[in-house]
Amino acid sequence: MIPIDDCKLLVSCCNHKGGLYSVQIQHQQYEMKKMLNVGCTGMARYGSSFVVISNSHGIFILDENLKVIKNKPLSTELDLHGIAIDNDKAYIVETKTNSIGIYHLKNDLKRMDEIRISPENFDASHVNDLYIVNDTLYVSMFSNPLRKSLTSFSSYFPYKPIARGVILEYSLQERNIIKICHDKLYQPHSVLHHDNNLFYCVSGEFLVKRNEEDIFKCLGYTRGLAVKNQMMFIGQSESRHIETLLKKHTNVLLDCGIYVHDISTKLSSFIHIPSEEIYGILVI
Repeated sequence: MIPIDDCKLLVSCCNHKGGLYSVQIQHQQYEMKKMLNVGCTGMARYGSSFVVISNSHGIFILDENLKVIKNKPLSTELDLHGIAIDNDKAYIVETKTNSIGIYHLKNDLKRMDEIRISPENFDASHVNDLYIVNDTLYVSMFSNPLRKSLTSFSSYFPYKPIARGVILEYSLQERNIIKICHDKLYQPHSVLHHDNNLFYCVSGEFLVKRNEEDIFKCLGYTRGLAVKNQMMFIGQSESRHIETLLKKHTNVLLDCGIYVHDISTKLSSFIHIPSEEIYGILVI
């Protein structure tokens, strides 16, 4: 393993063999524990606690020891994805309806409002992840909601390399889309802001980008991203549509896990995760 500062990660895994894992890295060794045995997607820190999203079980609040202290089931029809927290409000992506639901964390997790990314009542843009900086919301999705015509999410599958995805900037004060920050992306996920830069995964290309720059390439479907100082943690899921992928890539790694990458030295290590699909990574 490359030299890594001691740290602890929270890793969410979705769909089949899903779960929530803690990964403690100490003295160049790591210890892994499964904290939840349900498929999980978005995660965010809330004070000394953590909010974790599950399509099958709704919203979990975990204490600082990663024990569940509250759970609120939500409709499984919403197709819940990413989460960001600001001022006791949880912004949760409801992908099925192109919405971001706003839930009050101090009022029994009541849904108090929403942000509509586009008016269609089906998965037209495949909104997935979000990140808040001051009053600005950065959102990743598979299709540009400002296009006049949108089709259902099923049009992106089976595997079709259509680079229509975007990262958009949304003003929480003005309640509207300010601009498209990055476009022509093939299935973007895991947007975050670090050191005045925007980082995100271009999952279908196995890439991590910093603004417009390619800074890391995985060997499989790339989703889940965290940065601490010069260390970057990148999730890789078991890839699908292998025959199609091998027409473009000379090597596809059929393992689920996390790359630990030193941005300065460009050296990496890989930690296997006993699941199939990683959704999110959080340094805690």
